[in-house]
Amino acid sequence: MALAVLSLLNERPMHPYEMQALIKDRHVGRVVRVRGGSVYDTVARLAASGLIEPVGTSRAGARPERTSYEITATGRAELDSLLDEYLAEPINEYPRFPAGLAHILNLAPERAAELLARRAAALRAASAELTADLAAAKADGIPEIVLIEGELQRELLDAELRWVASAARRIGDGDLPWPT
Repeated sequence: MALAVLSLLNERPMHPYEMQALIKDRHVGRVVRVRGGSVYDTVARLAASGLIEPVGTSRAGARPERTSYEITATGRAELDSLLDEYLAEPINEYPRFPAGLAHILNLAPERAAELLARRAAALRAASAELTADLAAAKADGIPEIVLIEGELQRELLDAELRWVASAARRIGDGDLPWPT
């Protein structure tokens, strides 16, 4: 979430409510865990660390006063450092699916094939939803570069879908040997 907030504030100063709206509009929640007050908590933490600072307050009608923030030079350096790390350094995050695959032989082949077929269906639906979301965001004028992580995510979903469907088929057809 810190990366998302620093990135948004690098575009221009804004208040947390606006950040939250942009995170939603740009579908950042697909790659960053977003909870109710997480933007506000992150803003408070980044401000306390000197990575962002308040630049003013405003009020629209009867709404509560809103404080806008901007990124500091230290915050920009931290954003650059995070991007360097996130983009250049591959890490193994120990996802659940490969862990399950490592122990799949504990299931009967029919059950394994069934579970993989269910996963393939879920991946197919997720890919279709993401494709529609990306098309809608582009139609709304959101620049393609802002949606680039969604495009990667769709490609990864599609690659996993091809592999999972093939593995389910190979197990179901008996083409993938199963220890007895």
